[in-house]
Amino acid sequence: GHVYLELSERNAEGNVLATARASIWANTASKILPEFERATGVSIAPGIKLLVRAKPVFKAQYGFGIEIDAIDPEYTLGDLEARKREIRTRLKQDGVIDANKRLPAPWDYNAILVIAPQGAAGLGDFQAEAQRLERFGICRFVYAHSRFQGEGAPQEIRQVLLAAMARWTGSPPDAVVIIRGGGAVNDLAWLNDYELAKTLCTLPVPVLTGIGHERDSTILDEVAHTRFDPPSKV
Repeated sequence: GHVYLELSERNAEGNVLATARASIWANTASKILPEFERATGVSIAPGIKLLVRAKPVFKAQYGFGIEIDAIDPEYTLGDLEARKREIRTRLKQDGVIDANKRLPAPWDYNAILVIAPQGAAGLGDFQAEAQRLERFGICRFVYAHSRFQGEGAPQEIRQVLLAAMARWTGSPPDAVVIIRGGGAVNDLAWLNDYELAKTLCTLPVPVLTGIGHERDSTILDEVAHTRFDPPSKV
């Protein structure tokens, strides 16, 4: 058997310039894919950049193809970090990168807006603690849900957040909490988005993040007023 990958080259506008079908023989895949995932925390998925070692082959039955026998983990990690570096630079140029951090911490917490994926395990952990506070009338939690990965997820999170803030009546919430459970590095990488990060930077209330685990870090964690590790710690 084979593992098949569709490789594509795109221009700056995201248009596909060229594609090729590549394959990894099963005995090779069983070795190099687990090694790659252990080294990077990345699962092979559409949209990630790979540097592979491969040879061109031509077979009468299948035509031209590429056989892969190695994947360089450092290249993929470098690309993911380069995206964050670019966003940091733009936010610094905008003069907003530490704007949310400079907000005074709330003296007390009476009402919290929570943005999270619907039904996420991390949300359940958070609510187990939050419900105890609500039960005794100590703090009110308002939940709004969005996808946190996949094409368009950052825009959806931003829209859900801004819509929830616009609907808020009375005094603004004491804080906005953004949570999701852990996942592969490339699942969390969807959150490394300039427009979403800038929205958090310029939000008039402190942002608290609980995204993934201690080893995980997104640009949203970096710009938030306070970051925590798993959602239950928020």
